[in-house]
Amino acid sequence: MFFSLAQNVSSEFLIDPIKPFFIFVTTLLACALVSKLVADVRKCGLPSFKWHGILIGGLVAGFFAGILIPTFWASWPTQIIFTAAPILLYWKTRNAALPEKMKFIIGGDKVRAFFKKRGASKSLAGAELSFKDTNKKDRANPGKNDAILPAFQAAETLLGAALQKRASRVDLVVKTDGVVAAITVDGVRSKIDCPTQEITMAMIDFLKGLCELDVKERRKRQAGSCWIVKEEALISLSVSIAGSSTGQQLRLDFDRAKHMSRTLDQVGFLPAQEKAIKAIHDPMSRGGVVLVSAPPGQGLTSTCLALLSGHDPFTAAVKTLEKNLSHRLDGVDHQVWTSAQGSVDYATQLQSIIRRSPDVIYVEDVSDVGAGKLIAAPNNSDIRFYVALPVDGIASAITEWVRAVGEVKLAAAPIRMVIAQKLCRKLCTACRVPYQPSPEQAKKLGISAGKQVELFKSSGKVQTKNKVIDCPMCSGTGFNGQTAITEVVVVDDEARGFLAKGDMKSAYNSSRLKHKLPGLQEAALLRVRDGTTSLEEAIRVLSPASKPAAPTATATPPAKTDKPAAAKPTTPSVANPSAAPKKPKA
Repeated sequence: MFFSLAQNVSSEFLIDPIKPFFIFVTTLLACALVSKLVADVRKCGLPSFKWHGILIGGLVAGFFAGILIPTFWASWPTQIIFTAAPILLYWKTRNAALPEKMKFIIGGDKVRAFFKKRGASKSLAGAELSFKDTNKKDRANPGKNDAILPAFQAAETLLGAALQKRASRVDLVVKTDGVVAAITVDGVRSKIDCPTQEITMAMIDFLKGLCELDVKERRKRQAGSCWIVKEEALISLSVSIAGSSTGQQLRLDFDRAKHMSRTLDQVGFLPAQEKAIKAIHDPMSRGGVVLVSAPPGQGLTSTCLALLSGHDPFTAAVKTLEKNLSHRLDGVDHQVWTSAQGSVDYATQLQSIIRRSPDVIYVEDVSDVGAGKLIAAPNNSDIRFYVALPVDGIASAITEWVRAVGEVKLAAAPIRMVIAQKLCRKLCTACRVPYQPSPEQAKKLGISAGKQVELFKSSGKVQTKNKVIDCPMCSGTGFNGQTAITEVVVVDDEARGFLAKGDMKSAYNSSRLKHKLPGLQEAALLRVRDGTTSLEEAIRVLSPASKPAAPTATATPPAKTDKPAAAKPTTPSVANPSAAPKKPKA
């Protein structure tokens, strides 16, 4: 039978010489394309075995369909369909998994961008970036003889290098003795080269002009925004400038709104923590105070906004009182207080908001006198307050809150939940390297002796065509993006009673025992075990910069008495393993 089939195929080729030509040419072109895609699979961090099988299987199926189907006008289209379908499927899957700049895009926009860039390189000094002002109006790039060209080139070089390295922020400090520049990538700052003082000042003036700020003003704080155009992508640039007698400070943030607008499930809460938070979002259990804490620069504002996003602004009145407006949420009434308001202080504006009886209020700062006592007042029990505290840890958050209110019992009464967080970098899925933990590491992670568990560590390198290169997805850092390591403490009636007595340790232990929510160290280790981050990164994040003093149980000084003061218990710290609960079992 096989001999008969081969004979029929052979006779078909002899009768119709056009068919083998098209079949083999199509096969050769498909082989060349599939070989490139096979190499691209590992580069993108997609499952190699799965996609190699799909792509090569489609190629083989198409070849045999082209040979075995007798009629040419049926066999050739069938070959193309069988071969192209897996390639199109890979194209769609790849584009969904990769950032915009690494996607395969075919179409008129790409062609137009190519010719636009080519024309710009001739008429606009070879610029790779272009700019739009605060109103999104195009600003023509300077020509070779324009006086502003050095300032433009300095801005293009600085911003282009920062975007290439996936930076979220650029800081420039101009002093009389020179310029210092740094970029922030995934929460880690590093110094970069910067132009001379004269060119840097000209670049700052250029950016001020784009943001429609006062170019001549060198002392007052100014803030604005403009837009960068890179390869047809529009990138928001937030500009903040402050001056002093020694020079100017410039802060640039890329796509700040994008980084700030996270939903609750994007913050990094563990499933049990997210469930506990969603429980207090129930409109029937609204009310009380939720304390949210994080060290400066550790995502405090974005987490608070994510918590606000859990409330439907169309069925609940949600208001904020902020000193620095970072991002607006749809349907939320954002109010900003500034020192320029004169007679109206922060606490007075907060009281005005409370009198309108909204359902939810976010308070960015309770350090001002009277703000904490207003929030904790018993007649506000129907309002949910989210209070941001820029401190490190559960103990420090409660201590700062008690200090703001001024009375332990009054401060303890409305607390419903305390959240503490730190940010850690996520491993790049395209280049992370698996390994088996040592017995000591397994013990730290709570892994049973003898159990095989695969962990991951950073690499920053990928192999393509027998050559090791920096990973294009993480720019060679080994990490891509950030997630929050969080601790959530539910304050129920029992824990609240301990807090009212100033016994923070018992309140903490009671909540942990009853609600079974992981502590900060435990949450970090769970993120190591699921491959989100590395053990080294978790240790870096949790290690304190300096050993802090143990927090006291209350924030108010003890009253003077003839009796000796009783020793007050301290709250277990996440940096103190002996005080933390047991590690998770495997």
